[in-house]
Amino acid sequence: MPLTTIHVRPTGVPDETTPAVETRDLARLFRRSPALAGVTLRVEAGRAIAVLGPNGAGKTTLLRILATALRPSFGMAAVDGIDVAEQPEEIRPRVAFLPHSTGLYDDLSAAENLRFAAQLMGLPGPDRAGRVGAALDRVGLTADRDIRVSAFSAGMRRRLALGRLLLGHPRLLLLDEPYAALDASGMALVDALLDEWRAAGATVLVATHAGERLAARVDGWLRLVDGLLVEVGGEGAGGEVKTEAALQPWSGALPVGSQP
Repeated sequence: MPLTTIHVRPTGVPDETTPAVETRDLARLFRRSPALAGVTLRVEAGRAIAVLGPNGAGKTTLLRILATALRPSFGMAAVDGIDVAEQPEEIRPRVAFLPHSTGLYDDLSAAENLRFAAQLMGLPGPDRAGRVGAALDRVGLTADRDIRVSAFSAGMRRRLALGRLLLGHPRLLLLDEPYAALDASGMALVDALLDEWRAAGATVLVATHAGERLAARVDGWLRLVDGLLVEVGGEGAGGEVKTEAALQPWSGALPVGSQP
């Protein structure tokens, strides 16, 4: 099948020396408990990186902050050198986010969900039908395009959420457990899309428990435990590795000016 929905990343701006993702002392607290506890990391542009760790490690929180779906409590996070908290409107067109909960509208059909997403992205009207049709075909849902999502299985919802990623031209893809709820053919689809995004020069961060499956499809990895960056490996990623002792400063009051 022709790869008609994967777009080569534009050249020029930002230049190759600008990291695709950078954080410094990034923290997010919920009821004064740290989901992220001072994470400092850097991901080179054009790299595929696995974000590993057990449940509650901070993987989803990190991706949500980079997608501008969640504000940091304090610290800094940037995409292509742009601060996600200060200029979220500049970040959103650059980023495609696959959340663990798919964020689809049950009362809309598969095609209607994608058309609405394309409209929110600001895609020109004449382009929408073609983009939606190509995305549905790529994820194997053409025959189900007019069925309401309320009738979809969990795997079909996941496929449709993957299709939504194919509508735009993201520089950075943030995937939260992309293999969840998928059968063997669905997991193979994720593998193929990861290979295509990687070949096209996009930067991809994948939060997953399926580290072994991703081993051949990523350049490097980051491992989070209890909100701390505890390990960095492979190529394309770096950071300040910490131990559990680093959690102690986060157990008290919030710093002045921090967000709840």
